[in-house]
Amino acid sequence: MKKTIYFLVFSFCILSNLFAQESKYKALTDVSTGEELNLFLSYYYTNSNLDLVPKALRYIHIKKINSNKETERHIVPFFAQVFKANDDKIPSWFEELQNLTDDDMYIFSHALFLSGGSNAKKVIQKFLDSTDNDELKQVLTKLSSDRQAIDLRTIPLTNPVYLDMIWSSFFATGDVSYLDRLILATDSNKKTVDEILIYSAARWSLKAVAKDHKKVFDFCISKKGKYSKDINAFLNDIES
Repeated sequence: MKKTIYFLVFSFCILSNLFAQESKYKALTDVSTGEELNLFLSYYYTNSNLDLVPKALRYIHIKKINSNKETERHIVPFFAQVFKANDDKIPSWFEELQNLTDDDMYIFSHALFLSGGSNAKKVIQKFLDSTDNDELKQVLTKLSSDRQAIDLRTIPLTNPVYLDMIWSSFFATGDVSYLDRLILATDSNKKTVDEILIYSAARWSLKAVAKDHKKVFDFCISKKGKYSKDINAFLNDIES
C-alpha cells in the first residue's frame, strides 16, 4: 500500500526537473502506475487533459488508495475542482467505474459534494441508493442535502491539513488565489501550536514547490514588496 500512495504529502516537491516532469505529464496517455498518478496530481493544471481523469479515478479504485483516509486531504479537493469544471463529464466518468468500495464512495462523494454541480449531486444520490452501510448512508445523506460547501480560499486556516487541501486545489486549477492564501500563512506572527505548524509548513512547501513549478516561483516573485516586512523577506529568500 505504501508504494501505491507514495505521491502523498508533497512528494511532488522533490521532482528533479520542472520541464522534464511537465513533459512527462503532457506525454501521458494512461494512469496505471504510482508515478503516473503523481504526475497527474502534480501537473494537471498545466494541461487539463480530460482523457486522463477517468483513468486516474480507475487507478485509485483498483489500487484501493481511498482505503487510506490520509489520502482524503489530497484526493477530495483535487477532484472537487476537476468535477466543478466538468460537471457534464461526471455521469460518463462514474459510469465507467464498477464495484466501488465504501471507501471509494466516501472519498469521491466528498469531492462531488465540494464541486457543487447538479450531476455531482445525482451521483451522490446513486451512491446513497446503492449502499447498505448505515454509517456511509448517514454521510451520504448529509452530503446530498443543501449544506454549504467550504471555500478553501476564504476559510480560516485553523488546521495544517488545510494547507494540503489548498495545494491540491491549486494543482487542479492553477488558480493563484490559492497561492496567495499560502503566502499569507507564512507570516511569522504566530502564537498557537497549530498556527506555528501552519506557518512552518507553508514556508517549507512554498519554497520547495517553487523550485519545481515555474508558475509558483513567478507568482511568489511578482508579490515581493506587497505583503508585510516578514513575508517580503521570505519571498526574497525564495528567489535566492
